[in-house]
Amino acid sequence: VKSQCCGKHFDLDCISKCFVEQPIGYRRCAMCRQDPMPMLNENTGESHPDRFFPDEAFYRACLEGDLSQVENSLADGVNVNAFIVIMDDDSNALMLAACMGHTDIAVRLINAGANINARSESGATALFIAAQENNIDCLKLLIETKADINARTEDGSTALCIAALTNSTDCVKLLINAGADLNVQMRGGATPLFIAARKNNTDCVKILIEAKADLNTVLPNGATPLHVAAENGSTDCVKVLIKAGADLNAALTDGTTPLSIATRMGNTNCVKALTKAEARQGASAIPPGL
Repeated sequence: VKSQCCGKHFDLDCISKCFVEQPIGYRRCAMCRQDPMPMLNENTGESHPDRFFPDEAFYRACLEGDLSQVENSLADGVNVNAFIVIMDDDSNALMLAACMGHTDIAVRLINAGANINARSESGATALFIAAQENNIDCLKLLIETKADINARTEDGSTALCIAALTNSTDCVKLLINAGADLNVQMRGGATPLFIAARKNNTDCVKILIEAKADLNTVLPNGATPLHVAAENGSTDCVKVLIKAGADLNAALTDGTTPLSIATRMGNTNCVKALTKAEARQGASAIPPGL
């Protein structure tokens, strides 16, 4: 966009963030300190008046569930897709509503043209945030409006990954039913099943297994979900994985098996479960953390 004061050009998202803390009617150009309004979109020729750029009241309303203020801002022509920086990442209004579980506001924002697949700098979408916070109604809404189920953050995580990590079983079920990739790999190779097993989130492990997630997905060092469950003493997860048919003797690159890990870590109940299933000991070297 181009300012009407000194004619300087700015990125729309950058100038929107700059204006958040400046009251409407008192905003100043970052270059000449004069009134820059209205600003002209160089790509479309559209004129953006002052109220197009969101202020704190709009974002605060999305956080606090103040639908009346959201309606007022939208009536004034606010840019519903502008971002604000919060705690080292940026968010838009829909992300804030999804974070707090304000489904009514999320509906209104979507109807006003909110981009349901917009990403923060870390790659998070509103759907990812709803799953992270276990806000099931917002998650349903975003799925119904065709948000990208498998959108990935910068570390390769998806909404299903974060739901498995936080043991949000309702979100896991909803995402699976909506067609989420069961075996998506984060950076480093971890899948949702691997993540759930590492965190001892047994219910999520069961749900993922029932949905036919790969039991024997491996990290670059050869580790499987059974390895990490045994290492962390997650006896329930170990038993569930054994019953489902996980490879009892899968080995790390140094030959270490789940039983040998459980033995070295002193996880007696895991050792008992694996021994009963006739798992074998492997290499004796202590493996690196999984």
